[in-house]
Amino acid sequence: HDLQFKIRHIKRFLSQKNKAKVTVVFRGREISYTEPGLQVLQRVIDEVGDLGVVEQPPKLEGRNMVMILAPKL
Repeated sequence: HDLQFKIRHIKRFLSQKNKAKVTVVFRGREISYTEPGLQVLQRVIDEVGDLGVVEQPPKLEGRNMVMILAPKL
């Protein structure tokens, strides 16, 4: 449910020709297992693929995995 909520907001951002920054925060020992976070970001890419493109692929920045989506032209 929460992921669908975020995806709906990302779609609205992209449809208004805005970029969207998607962040997955790892807490505690989760930083050792980043694969589930990468899967979440891949699911977001699959869901919003019709409206946006990946401008910056998923990248680990400290305890966050960050990706930037841009609207399709």
